[in-house]
Amino acid sequence: MSNKQDIQIALAAAVGSNCIPCFDHLFEKTREVGLSTEEVQHVILIATKVKNGAQIFLKTHMDDTLGIKSEESIEGCCGPSGKGGCGC
Repeated sequence: MSNKQDIQIALAAAVGSNCIPCFDHLFEKTREVGLSTEEVQHVILIATKVKNGAQIFLKTHMDDTLGIKSEESIEGCCGPSGKGGCGC
């Protein structure tokens, strides 16, 4: 794996864990390894969709546990909730 890929993975982890200091530090590293703005935006987009997907799955599980029928459909990385895929 290249240093560029290492930074992309670490940046995605920072986004997924809501770590602003980590993101800021790693954003500086993206410039050092030559990642373009578009590449950074893509990493952020994918990481955010995965993070949001986990939240959607958790909310669905909690609603099911409480016996609540939710009519809202939230878009995750695999499409609207409840439509298959990984649950996000």
